[in-house]
Formats: sequence, C-alpha cells, structure tokens
Amino acid sequence: MDQTTANKLYGGVAVRISDRMMLCKISGVPTENFSIPGTAWAEVVSKCIAPHFRTSSFLNVTSDLDPTKEVQLSYHITTTEAMGFALICGKDVSRRHAQNTLDELTALFNKMFVEDTNKLTPRMVDIFSKPARDVLVKMSSETNGEDKVRRVKQAVDEVKNLALDNVERVLQRGQKIDDIVQATEDLQFQAQGFQRSSRDLRNQLWWNTVKGKLIIGGIAAVFIILVLFTFFSGNSDTSTGK
Repeated sequence: MDQTTANKLYGGVAVRISDRMMLCKISGVPTENFSIPGTAWAEVVSKCIAPHFRTSSFLNVTSDLDPTKEVQLSYHITTTEAMGFALICGKDVSRRHAQNTLDELTALFNKMFVEDTNKLTPRMVDIFSKPARDVLVKMSSETNGEDKVRRVKQAVDEVKNLALDNVERVLQRGQKIDDIVQATEDLQFQAQGFQRSSRDLRNQLWWNTVKGKLIIGGIAAVFIILVLFTFFSGNSDTSTGK
C-alpha cells in the first residue's frame, strides 16, 4: 500500500444533477507522485445522475514516477434532490469516513446557498471552494476507524503483556497458584462471615429498638390507666358522699 494515498481526501466537486454541471471544484490535500487528470473528474461527475443515492468505488491514475504504473484511488458520491457531491480520495479511506465528509459538505452548501439550484452558476458557487477545502483538510487529518482499532488492539496487547509479567513475578517469588486460589477463597469466606455478622447486628439493633418502643408504650399505658383509675375513683367517692 502506498502510504501517500492513505486517509487523504484529494478533492471534490459539487454538481447540479439536472444538467450535470460542475458548479464547483474543491481542492483537498496535495497529491504526491501522481496527479488526478480531468478525465477522472469527468468520470465522477457523470455518475451524479440520480437524486438521493450514495455510492463508492475505485479508479486508477498514472504514476508520475513511472508511467507504466498506476495508483489506485477511491471515489465517493452522495446526492440530494438537486445536487451531487463527490470526492476522490486515497484508496484506503473508509466509505464511512468519506460519506461523513460528504455530509458535512452537503450541510455547508445548503447553509450557504438557499436559492433555487437551477439559478446557480459556477461564478456564484466559487465562494464555496474555500470553506469546502477547509473541510477536506480537516477530515484528511482525522484518524479513521481502522487506525483507532489498531491502537485499541495495541493497548490490549500491552495490558496482556503486563499481566503476564505480573504472573511471572508472582511465580518467581515462589507463590503457588493454589495458594493464591486458597487466599481468594479465604477472603470470600471472610466476606460472607462479615455479611452474616452485619445482618445479625442489624436484626439485633432493630429488635432492641422495637423493645425500647414497647417498654415506653407499656409505661405510657400503665400511667394512663392509673390516671383514669384515680379520676374515676374520685368521682365515685364524691357521689357516695352526696
């Protein structure tokens, strides 16, 4: 794989679907050791023929270093109701990455031009080329999903190697795997015992609280009974005296 073509967005076009007129050509990152001829752009423009579709494929261009060799590139297209947007990229640019870039270009175009596309001319749309180029340069510098996966795998390998080193150090210190397993089981047993003790203590505290409330309630009930008894006894003596 030629590393100069990886993750690079070399350029794009904005095309009016109704007459397949190229309203704007967008420069991306520079090419190295090859150039993109006008025939390649014409081929891409000719495929912007239907609204609301997406496609991706490959095309070849001639190497500047050796005319007998070809450099493989990819192209990606997305269209709206009236406009088509296309990119020519490095061969290894993922379809998702390219289509995300096209979505950004589409949103930018719709924001800049609200008039009927049939009234647009290349001269009017020329102001689109600069901000669109900024999008291509930015997206070219972003790492694609494959590189992210590779970095994740590398991190996993590092963690795995570190774990193996730790196991080796444990074995070198003379600690047996069985001892480690036994220690783990002992910790689990102690944890279960602590859990049981905590549950018993919680139940005991709850019962002590209930008993306290019952005692207080009993004392209050006895006091109320004594008051009622004294009150009714006093009334009875008064009635007898009369």
